[in-house]
Amino acid sequence: MLKEPNCYNKCLVTGPFCNPIYNNNDNYVNVSSKDSEKCLPASCFCETGELIRNGGFELPGVEPGRVLADWESLAAPESRVVRTTTDVYRGNSAASIQTNVLPQPILRTVRLRQSVTVTPGCLYKLKFAERLVALGNLGTDLPALIARIYYVYQGFQYDLLNAAIQKTQIDKKYHLHSEKAGLPVPCNVSAIFVQFEFFLPSTGGDIWNLDAVSLQSVKNTSVCC
Repeated sequence: MLKEPNCYNKCLVTGPFCNPIYNNNDNYVNVSSKDSEKCLPASCFCETGELIRNGGFELPGVEPGRVLADWESLAAPESRVVRTTTDVYRGNSAASIQTNVLPQPILRTVRLRQSVTVTPGCLYKLKFAERLVALGNLGTDLPALIARIYYVYQGFQYDLLNAAIQKTQIDKKYHLHSEKAGLPVPCNVSAIFVQFEFFLPSTGGDIWNLDAVSLQSVKNTSVCC
């Protein structure tokens, strides 16, 4: 006969005597039998599902000024973010950063950002696929992509992940990247930002595509417990 664990009402782990966990992103949290024996509260368990919304850029934006559903975009003059179906890594669409042609090289900066609700104390990894499809004549600098995971506290930004990708020429195919954050989310933080910032210092005609963005937890339990 199974013996009921001493969980009381605070234990919400998956098991014969406890209720399943739902996190803030509506994902089930699967808890191992070893972790179940610890009888931790629900807030101690990290998500097991995908946290990024519209990571494949399949859904267009419906709000004014929002090109891609769930993503904020900010493009410098003579540049834009579009949803392309002609050169994708997975599915039917990808995000495409593009610049207009100008007489001389000029730096254009484009950002894509999403706010994500997370579990404090959990460690996350970011995956994404990118391809520099076309590039105009360069100036003294090279095109670069900065992938970040950061949080905002008292008006300041703090990086959990800051990964730089620099290009010297166009790509023949997509490159898939997997980057783990250097630090877990602080115990007093419940939301982070995933951001991609493109730097394009050319005469224009650039096309840099992004697809298959994914954010998932690395470990099962929070370091805050």
